[in-house]
Amino acid sequence: MKSNPAVERLIAKLVTVLSEEMQMYNELLLVLRKKQSSIIEGKLEELQQAIIDEQTVLKKTEAIEKTRTASLQDLNAALNEDEEVRTIGQLVQRVESTYAERLSDLHLSLQKIVQEVMLANEENRYLLDYSIRFVREAARELIKTSDQFPLYSSTGVGQGSAQGSGFIEGTI
Repeated sequence: MKSNPAVERLIAKLVTVLSEEMQMYNELLLVLRKKQSSIIEGKLEELQQAIIDEQTVLKKTEAIEKTRTASLQDLNAALNEDEEVRTIGQLVQRVESTYAERLSDLHLSLQKIVQEVMLANEENRYLLDYSIRFVREAARELIKTSDQFPLYSSTGVGQGSAQGSGFIEGTI
């Protein structure tokens, strides 16, 4: 590619956008780890805050992704080539080596951080699923009929063994 000031400015803008995107993914990863810690420790308020923080970061990330897409479209127009550049990997192959090196580094770093985010999401999904199963099983065990536990009436007094499935009489 020949030196073109307009293309150079667009590439510089794209590098800035990619750097911001990287920063947002790093922030998202921190929030996901906070969320994971909250799940493991059973801290509901911290989990709720982590979910709010996650949504905030995701909105910012979406805005940056739109800016990246627009930057790539601007570069396509400036490059005047037949084949459209849709990915950073394709762009790396078409620009001067100085830009290609920087873009390639950012591209690899972004791929790595996105993989880490995906893994953290998968781990959090597993932890939540496991927690839900655990609570359901614990509730089933508590609800099972057993002669060793009295049935508590609406007055709070035990009345012999449970008739049916439960520890608590349903009348109020």
